[in-house]
Amino acid sequence: MIYRKLILFIISLIFFTQAYTDDVMPMNQEIQIGVEYAFLGQAKILAKMGVPVAKIMPEDFLWGKMQHGSGKPIDFRVLDKLVSEYQNAGFSQIVLGLTTRDAWAVKAPLRNYAPQKKYEADYIAWVTAIVERYDGDGVNDMPGLLAPINYVEIGIEFSTYEPESVDEYIHVLTLAHAAAKAASSKVKILHAAFLITTAFRTHPESQDYEKSFAGVDKRIMYHSLADIRKVLDHPELFDILNIHALGDPYEIEDMVRWLHWETAQRKYTKPVIISDTMPTPFMGWGPATRVSGKKEELAIIIPPAVDADRLRLAAYFQKMVADDKETVNWAREVVACDMVEKVIIAAEQGVILIDTAFTEDIDFLKGFGQAGAGNSAWGGMIKTNLALFKEGRELKEIYPSFYAIQQLQLHLKGYTKITRLPNEDSRVRAYLVIRPGKPDTTIAWLNPNKLVLPDEPVPVLTFSIAALQGHTVTVEKLITKMNTKTPQQETINIGDRPFILNLTTTPVFITLEK
Repeated sequence: MIYRKLILFIISLIFFTQAYTDDVMPMNQEIQIGVEYAFLGQAKILAKMGVPVAKIMPEDFLWGKMQHGSGKPIDFRVLDKLVSEYQNAGFSQIVLGLTTRDAWAVKAPLRNYAPQKKYEADYIAWVTAIVERYDGDGVNDMPGLLAPINYVEIGIEFSTYEPESVDEYIHVLTLAHAAAKAASSKVKILHAAFLITTAFRTHPESQDYEKSFAGVDKRIMYHSLADIRKVLDHPELFDILNIHALGDPYEIEDMVRWLHWETAQRKYTKPVIISDTMPTPFMGWGPATRVSGKKEELAIIIPPAVDADRLRLAAYFQKMVADDKETVNWAREVVACDMVEKVIIAAEQGVILIDTAFTEDIDFLKGFGQAGAGNSAWGGMIKTNLALFKEGRELKEIYPSFYAIQQLQLHLKGYTKITRLPNEDSRVRAYLVIRPGKPDTTIAWLNPNKLVLPDEPVPVLTFSIAALQGHTVTVEKLITKMNTKTPQQETINIGDRPFILNLTTTPVFITLEK
């Protein structure tokens, strides 16, 4: 156990409100929390989380699925059902990821998803039709559309999901941007999200970015930093910066700082969205149950894990693949904590939207895939089955991350500022949440800066907030346990003694009672 007395200084904050400029939320505004990847039959269940955004599964409306040949009609039936279901369930915003992957129009299936020159007009027509149908302007809109869809990604990830050259991708982005803006001046275009997990393992400064990015495994960074910078050189082609956060929560700070540095070099600034996340995998992009073999065939170690942890991790994932109940339940606790921490850190960094993962487990990556995506295969919020003899899906189980995000949304809704509070120990993560008309809340947890696995001692730090002396607070623990719907709460009248709490890796909400 680690014990160290800490004094947390509550700092004064200066607030300001910033008006909306068109339909993009400005930086320093409340973050929108989304769920990914959403598909038919889940909306009413997921809506109970209270989050406003859903990112629909892009594979359900691939260009090749919606149109089966040049000049053929565009089939909106599936996408209309998805949009209608999620809007009617209460989701106020939907993110659409448009991908060209199909069998008839691209230059080379699996190798180059840029449309062939002779099919570029068909691609332009497809993008135009989608934006026009969901822009809410009353012209050729989907029947029953409740709100416009403002966020459209051109390509879902700047990785092997966009294997074409950067110049070909920029050409596609140019075509799509022009088509989308011609259909609706209000639609906001996102470039294919940059995947840069592990680039910031050592928290490099700007002078070391090239070296740090060069060290990322090609399985993660299929496109180089130079390629990414070529996209960033064209701010006229996108409205929002788009990244994926597939590592530990703390990489978000480095990624946002890097993006702001890159755009400052180019003399522009844009809002940031994290359109995909996944639970900290520990290992990924390869079978996590193996410890020997060629390096390029082994799973990549992801922080907080280090190379020396590979043997421990293999044993852990062997238990996961074997469906050891205690180990899987422990992993679901980690997933719940991880998603909440990602949202809080992203909010503090000024990110305007973050999609949280996943709506359901990725079952094929468990036994068959030998935990090839690490913990993320067990990253589901719910489990559903197709309903027999009727349309839709039947809810079978709700996992802790569902309730954790629901709980977090209740504490964040309506905030005007989230600030990380200073502390003499960098392992302490404490964030002050200010909501007008609501009591102040501090969300805190311990970042041990190392891998902790089941059956290992849980790191603990003695946490003290001197400024709360003489007040009454409610301490609420994040929901992380299976079959638990409501949080543990304790109201403490502090009196004239210091407020002391044993801080662990599970976030707690400390609310000042008025």
